[in-house]
Amino acid sequence: MDGTTAIRVGLRHRRTSLTDKTRLKDSASRRKTFSAALQQFEEQMNAAKVVSAATRPINLYYGLVQAGQAIAAAHAPGTWTFNKHGLKILDMEPDIPDVAVRPDGEGAFQAVSDATGSQRTTDAISIGALWNSIPELTEVPLKGMMSDPAVMLITDTNTSVRDDIDGWSTSSAPRVEYLRASVCVDEEMPALPDRKAWLESFIPKYPGLHDAQLWGSEDEAFREIYPRRFSIELCWPAPERGMEETDIEGFFDARAPAYRYNAHRYLRSEFEPAKAPPTPLMSWWLILYSFSMLARYQPRKWSEALDVDKSPNAAALEYALDIALEVIPHLVLEGLDQEPVLLARPLTV
Repeated sequence: MDGTTAIRVGLRHRRTSLTDKTRLKDSASRRKTFSAALQQFEEQMNAAKVVSAATRPINLYYGLVQAGQAIAAAHAPGTWTFNKHGLKILDMEPDIPDVAVRPDGEGAFQAVSDATGSQRTTDAISIGALWNSIPELTEVPLKGMMSDPAVMLITDTNTSVRDDIDGWSTSSAPRVEYLRASVCVDEEMPALPDRKAWLESFIPKYPGLHDAQLWGSEDEAFREIYPRRFSIELCWPAPERGMEETDIEGFFDARAPAYRYNAHRYLRSEFEPAKAPPTPLMSWWLILYSFSMLARYQPRKWSEALDVDKSPNAAALEYALDIALEVIPHLVLEGLDQEPVLLARPLTV
């Protein structure tokens, strides 16, 4: 069974399997809302598949809202219904990457953020910044984006010792153990004299890299993968000696949770100081709300942005709306389960 089919079957199965495991068991009203909302989510997603990119954001967003209603019905401890979006577009006139969305009172966005454990946002966030924080979308950037993209973190499942430091020690004390990981960056690799300054600028952008240090010298830790893609090997002192693989995974889960596929980890930059960004589900929520508002209230602007003969962002926007058909059901399933649902790595050619 391929991943898309597994997600679809999983969502259908959750219509009954979650009843006795969640707050649905205590409320007929919650159960009826849960069932109706998931049915509407499924129908909106099916409708989104057959309409063009000019209309698709509307189906995607309202389908996601209905999925959010089901998540809240199953998991929200207090008030679990809502009748507002809880969001507002500040100005629809700027170029699409610069259009910003901000929270507005209490509504669907806040309720589902709370129900899924996503930190609430308080500031306005641009579409460009949201786009760059979503792993699938960083591969196809919008023209004019200036924010820091999500970057892949490849982790080692064993502890290591630094032979260059510890191998020469005459002390009888136990050697320091480290946890290692490599970060993959899609840009030109800095020249050797510039690497220290580059790293000092790069690490603070990603909360998951807090306390990271180079594994080896600046010459050894930077490795070119191919033009405009390189890796940096980093390490952290192990919190305790002799860590097992599950403990090491837990260490990195707190910094860069696996995303959709086994061992696929991404570091995401913060939008607000000392606050984690919205989860991928809620980041997609913000993007699709913004796109739906443009499609509804600025149809000419939205249609022009989708003109592949004139708009430099048309192909990227079409890609985002296509990939959303695959990603959104997966993230909704995780929201319903309240835990990651990780698939086997996709085959690449």
